[in-house]
Amino acid sequence: MPKRAILPVLENLRWRAAKGHLELTATDLDNRLHISIPFVGEAVDSDVDVLIPAKELCQLVKTESASNLKLRIRNGTCEVTANKRTVVLSCAESSSFPESPDGEAKPQGQILGSAFDGALRRALFCVSTESGRYSTDVLKLELRGSIFRVVGTDGHRLSVVEGTARTTGDSTFWVLLLRSTVTILSRLGLADEPRWVEFSTCGSEQDFNLFALPDGSRLITRRGQGQFPNYENVLPKAPLEARVVFRREELLEGLAKLSPTARKAQVPAVKLELSHSPVSIKTENDGTASSIALEHTRVSGKARDIGFNYHYLTQYVKSVETDTISMKLFPEAISEVALFDAFRYQHLLMPLRV
Repeated sequence: MPKRAILPVLENLRWRAAKGHLELTATDLDNRLHISIPFVGEAVDSDVDVLIPAKELCQLVKTESASNLKLRIRNGTCEVTANKRTVVLSCAESSSFPESPDGEAKPQGQILGSAFDGALRRALFCVSTESGRYSTDVLKLELRGSIFRVVGTDGHRLSVVEGTARTTGDSTFWVLLLRSTVTILSRLGLADEPRWVEFSTCGSEQDFNLFALPDGSRLITRRGQGQFPNYENVLPKAPLEARVVFRREELLEGLAKLSPTARKAQVPAVKLELSHSPVSIKTENDGTASSIALEHTRVSGKARDIGFNYHYLTQYVKSVETDTISMKLFPEAISEVALFDAFRYQHLLMPLRV
């Protein structure tokens, strides 16, 4: 449901009874979610097709403790009965509800649900809230044979996450996903589903995406438009100069302790002093300096001190669930960026001058 509906009809759920199931549909015009729920008992009238106010119905269901609800739709109203309470909601004709995109669905492959959920979360925080020359307010989804890849960037950082997929052939297929689409997908419980999500394109010009979820739900989404940055060109390919391995909890705790000082600065920055022993993390603002030793950090190669945006570094560390954080540094003359890598997860972060 849209937070602010541009059309009054979008504030409703389309409610249809079909083949012993309740078919619920909601849309914000960019995304259309269809969910099928089985009836406990037999439906008296299988031809019901009406619109019901979504917020009122949702609030009613949330506050009702009964295990079953009985509904009667007649004379432009929906009567919801449970225990000794009856609530009457207004109904409307479904003719004004936006129709689904025309055209047959074209299957593109299958994506492992749990891996897809993790990839979306690890890439979504990199997406920009604005789009300039390139489309950085979307995520890129690629299907490459037995893997899928989700990519997000705002021009200062980049996340590339891979997972298991099933496709036919070796060719690469890609689409752009809207931020609103990713937000919806991340709320559908895919993390608990070690099953496959069917991915197709649909619409008269194949300009929509169709995600068929393991529980039978279907999400039809408008494809993002524009030119996505050629992210592979910015992934460092130079010889490795140094590798730094942090203990995740130690680094996260250090960032939390520096937060009061770092957040006061116009550009919140922290500096990793990798040339010191022990390694430390430092921030300064208006003559106030705070430094935390990272005693369990391991450095190999020719490491240098490097600064990062405090928020960017913290968001990345929180997105990783491993015990350690691995960072690669390359010769400054070739590539100044730092590349953090974990299993099937690469995160590139531009340094700050601090």
